[in-house]
Amino acid sequence: MDERRVSVGVVCSLGVGPERGGRSSNQDNYLVCQDAGVRWRDGDREQILDAVARPEVLLAVADGMGGHEDGEIAAAAAVQALSRLYGRSVPREPEAELRQFLLETHQRVRERVAMGGEVKMGTTLTVVWIVEDRAYWAHVGDSRLYHWREGRLTRITRDQTREEFAMRDGRPIPTHPRYLAQNFIFGSRGLGDDASLRIDRGLDTGALTLRPGDRLLLSSDGLHGRLDDALLADTLENVPAPQACAVALAERAIAWQSDDNITALVARMEANIVEEVDDADTIIPV
Repeated sequence: MDERRVSVGVVCSLGVGPERGGRSSNQDNYLVCQDAGVRWRDGDREQILDAVARPEVLLAVADGMGGHEDGEIAAAAAVQALSRLYGRSVPREPEAELRQFLLETHQRVRERVAMGGEVKMGTTLTVVWIVEDRAYWAHVGDSRLYHWREGRLTRITRDQTREEFAMRDGRPIPTHPRYLAQNFIFGSRGLGDDASLRIDRGLDTGALTLRPGDRLLLSSDGLHGRLDDALLADTLENVPAPQACAVALAERAIAWQSDDNITALVARMEANIVEEVDDADTIIPV
């Protein structure tokens, strides 16, 4: 077994590719900050930067949109900006700090992009910050965070669709209810103040307690849009090594003809996570 407290595996794939009706470029990206390294996708290779070694682990998945080049740039910009959080000391309230960091980073990146003209690019962004035996998370868009424990898979995040926000606000369900209501960098996609971002604490952020053997899955919709919860849970249970599991998930999505980019980021909690915890109230199925 890996001696790390958290073992991580990731695959960021084109999907079935253009020759089978899929995407011609990969607009997904990811972030893995662990030990003394920071990793993300840079074109056809993985960018690895040295960092000050920290006990925390920071993970993210981003699914770019807004045209091939713009989407790829947006996703890369989001994960690179987020990597700066890894160098900070852990605050007293990590969940609040993570939310505030995303709001401030959205504003800074959007202003920088706006200097070149109209802002058309955007990206989803799902982030997990593992501090000791707690996972703090925040979320924009429709990438997802799942938690697996002893055969049970729980979806933690809520897709930020027009329907989701309308239901939160008690408004009538709008036309095209499944359309995304916002994304990182662009903002609300015409449904309000595009320069702002809505991250409701407790709905778009949260925290959960981890136990040894738990798995976390961060995914873009090229994965979970093709594989249902039963297939996701089956793979997480039967392929315990995180890198092998990420590969197996991507291969299953391709076998199910996923024509979108596929990112699967799997984290497994190892045996030196605190064992005696009670988190019955921390995991709320969506």
